Amino acid sequence: MKQDQPHGAPPLFRDASAFTTHYIPNPGRYRLIQAEELAFELLDGMAGATPRTVICRGPPGTGKTACVRAIFSELETLTSRFVPVYVDCRVDRTRYSILSRISSNLTGRPPAEDMAESEVIDTIADHLLEHRAVLAVCLDNIDHISAGVTNYVLHVLLRMHETWPGVKVGAVAIINSPYFNLCSTPEASNSSVFHPAEIIFPPFSNDEIRGILRDRVQQGLSPGVLSDEIFALVVEGTMECGNIRMGISLLRQAVTIAEQDGRRSVTREDVCTAYKSWCDGFLQAI
Repeated sequence: MKQDQPHGAPPLFRDASAFTTHYIPNPGRYRLIQAEELAFELLDGMAGATPRTVICRGPPGTGKTACVRAIFSELETLTSRFVPVYVDCRVDRTRYSILSRISSNLTGRPPAEDMAESEVIDTIADHLLEHRAVLAVCLDNIDHISAGVTNYVLHVLLRMHETWPGVKVGAVAIINSPYFNLCSTPEASNSSVFHPAEIIFPPFSNDEIRGILRDRVQQGLSPGVLSDEIFALVVEGTMECGNIRMGISLLRQAVTIAEQDGRRSVTREDVCTAYKSWCDGFLQAI
């Protein structure tokens, strides 16, 4: 039965965005080496040259996406000429949808419904030339799309300068599978421009998992919502899974359950319910 919260009581979530995929944490504490490597590879783009192509590889939930988005955001603030675009290949799985996503991010509007693929490519190139911009595209979860789509998109992006002199494009590919060899995927026509640097993201240690989740709790929850005992339960489950995203999702869902029930703190039952919900969603996703 839902309970009435005390009148004037603060919300359980102080900053709910801390538990969403859009939240961009500072990677310095836990991914400093990887962040510095990625920034170094993209620095040419800051100077107006073509940025390097980079592969970020590691198991799910090891900070790859957060690190790339944090570096993209930081570099974007330093110059308007560096334009990063993020594409999730679990959502955009066809070559047209990927190119449309890039075009939409650049121009601020989606392509017309009857626009041909070649026109979408023209739009991307024309925008970069007009604004003298350097484009860096992050293709997250690139191992979720077919080799044919991967080949074509990389061909279009990395060889765009041949058709439109002056266009500068780099790519960052995020890969979850240790067995997916992107270097063997590109066709021979891409071999002269596809020389990626590879950055490895190992699983977080137990201390790092505890620290990351503690940071999110302090950022996103009001005091007293999560006891030390319940926090330890979430940390334990996350360590067993090895996926920090699971732990963050577990926190969000457990607190939401408590909030919907009108309670001021999270219980063990809330965590167990949230864990089952996460497992069911994960199985459906795969």
